[in-house]
Amino acid sequence: MIFIKTRSTFSRLASRAAAICILAFSSASVSAMELAKFGNTIILSGPVNGSEWAVVKDAFAANPNIDLVILRNSHGGDAGTGYEIGEFFRKAGVTTAVSGYCVSSCSRMFLGGKQRLFTDDYPLDQTRVGFHGHYDAQGNLNGASVIRGGLYDWIIRYSDGKADPELVKRWIAIKKNKGAASFYHPDLAATLGNSVFFCDGQERKKITNCEAIPTDALQRGVITDTRRIASPDQDTLPDRLRARQFPASGFAAADDVNKLPLDSDQGREQYQRYLEAPTPKAFAVAPTRKHWGWNAGAKQDVNAQALKRCEERAGQACVLYGVDDNVVYKE
Repeated sequence: MIFIKTRSTFSRLASRAAAICILAFSSASVSAMELAKFGNTIILSGPVNGSEWAVVKDAFAANPNIDLVILRNSHGGDAGTGYEIGEFFRKAGVTTAVSGYCVSSCSRMFLGGKQRLFTDDYPLDQTRVGFHGHYDAQGNLNGASVIRGGLYDWIIRYSDGKADPELVKRWIAIKKNKGAASFYHPDLAATLGNSVFFCDGQERKKITNCEAIPTDALQRGVITDTRRIASPDQDTLPDRLRARQFPASGFAAADDVNKLPLDSDQGREQYQRYLEAPTPKAFAVAPTRKHWGWNAGAKQDVNAQALKRCEERAGQACVLYGVDDNVVYKE
């Protein structure tokens, strides 16, 4: 497999050099993507700092039979690396699949796959591919870099000509890197009414509360197949481990607020916020039906924090009602 540097590639390399300099000044310890190998599958996860191209080449040199690349939970990073690896994947003819979220330069790696799929590693509303422009160290749009990189033409080409030109023009012009055009699996439309959402990055909103776009990932060439596949390490993912450790009790569906054992409108309102929070998360209630506590975030024991907050309010022991997407409460 030979990577050919086109004129646009050389332009992007120049842009990338500038981007790496910005990264060096803004953060001396930007992490690189982690690469895990499972037979003829590799899994790339985490931020993109510009060193990934060499790691990917080495992996393919060691195993020319790699045919599936899983891209997991990456907000992207170095723009040039996304283009380079995406182009390499297309030349290699591999299938790419998204596990969790894959945004910015990661989305270009994903779009490089000859065949492109979603996984079922995470729930539908937590699995997406997000597209936007190029940004400086402050998160502001770098329009000149977008033009030099040929991002518009690149997206049209690597979506196999299916991308909506007007929508692409909108997303490459998003002013802040917090915004993106996010494509979920088309099946999400069955519950939310839509599966593509456009956030301008100017407001803090849950992605699925942003502008709904009446199209889907298959129509626009983001994916080539609606199958959802399992990553080879799926059973070891933290959410999967927690789901086995804290299985659903059968007391109620997670979104059935009427079953919530609370006689407090404020508590019910907080539970609605809990439902929209990312995992890991936990919601606790007191026997009094008047007190509650919840917590979400990967940097702490959310179960313990939820119980602690509830018990501080109630002055007595509380029990867990919800853990992640399961109701674990037993009446």
